[in-house]
Amino acid sequence: MKRIFVYGLLRPGFEGAGLLGDARPLGAATTSGLLYDLGGYPGLVPGDGVVHGEICAVDDARLPALDAFEDYNPADPAGSLYIRTTVMAWLVASGEAIPVQAYRYNRPVPEHAWIPDGDYARYAAGRG
Repeated sequence: MKRIFVYGLLRPGFEGAGLLGDARPLGAATTSGLLYDLGGYPGLVPGDGVVHGEICAVDDARLPALDAFEDYNPADPAGSLYIRTTVMAWLVASGEAIPVQAYRYNRPVPEHAWIPDGDYARYAAGRG
């Protein structure tokens, strides 16, 4: 099992959530970074902000489908749109710090597309 921090289209209610299958939700969480609207999907990049999401425990057998959805090729990280990497996340309910896997965007981001509050679900709801 891998603990995955989901902050965008893999979150419940979004198109990629089904790829998580019977993942066990561990709760709302935050991680360090900056979030950008990349035209229909978000991108997390390193930075001094806070990004909101959820942590779930995912069966290792699901990782290839998640990697494909995020356009991550473990054999070619430099050529991948996202890179799955280990980051620290903090559970909102308890403040517990947990090392998790997260998909970080692997390209330059348009500065004008920054999501200041770091919450893609809230941002997407406000656009609709």
